[in-house]
Amino acid sequence: MTANYLVAQLINGLAVGSVYALIGVGYSMVYTILYLINFAHGDVIMFGTMAALAFIGMGVPPVLALILGCVVGAALGLGVERVAYRPVRHAPRTVPMISALGAGLVISSVAQGLWGPDVMSFPQLIPRGTVSVGGFSLPAQPLVILAIAGVLVGVASLLLERTRWGRATRCVCQDLVAAELMGIPVNRLIPAIYAIGGLIGVAGCSLFAMYFNAVWVQMGALATTKAWAAAMLGGVGNFYGAFVGGLLLGLAEAAAVVFAGSLFKDGASLVIIVAVLLLRPNGLFGTAATQRS
Repeated sequence: MTANYLVAQLINGLAVGSVYALIGVGYSMVYTILYLINFAHGDVIMFGTMAALAFIGMGVPPVLALILGCVVGAALGLGVERVAYRPVRHAPRTVPMISALGAGLVISSVAQGLWGPDVMSFPQLIPRGTVSVGGFSLPAQPLVILAIAGVLVGVASLLLERTRWGRATRCVCQDLVAAELMGIPVNRLIPAIYAIGGLIGVAGCSLFAMYFNAVWVQMGALATTKAWAAAMLGGVGNFYGAFVGGLLLGLAEAAAVVFAGSLFKDGASLVIIVAVLLLRPNGLFGTAATQRS
């Protein structure tokens, strides 16, 4: 086992972890505002990724196809909020969750009807070559994926922290009813959160599909399971924390593959999550919050 191999696996782990974190941002955005898990998120980002693949198959330039796929994800996010969440926003918490599950089933059924249940290859839009850094030969694709995911997570975090829209979002997080009474356009703000979550999620899912060279109808469930685990590890609602949590998750999986074999990959990441949450139930960077009624 050479040093070059270990460094390459380290980069691979960081890249996969950054994708988990990027997808987890969509979960965190919705949870931060409404304290609800968007169970349709995985199906939304899967549909957007498969739409991007369909656009590429139609001859659309790859970069434009990915942008269009992200737009499809944003539009679906808006639709889920309008149809599945808004009518039951003030209902008991289990009602919107079940409604979202139904929306996700509809989206996945439509996707299967359009593209079938089989696994399809995703074009390698980022080269799989190697680059030399400090005497090490490192895989180029994971480095690019890590950079793209880091930039997108940073942009999303800055959007919520530094803009007027972000300040309004934080007001809604503190008290939805009071924000409405103070004149904040909640019915425009919340759909925007769902749309941005869908857009960023499709970007992350597309990177996931490129890395694993595969896209299929059930990929959203796999990707979002790991993404939610990353968000919990870092602290739900903290985007920098979710990014660090995703990196730790990816590193744990890479270390398990190197030292124990691929069969232990998922188990190793779950052990780390359980250990961290036993010591810090709110995640590494999360803070305790008072539950709203």
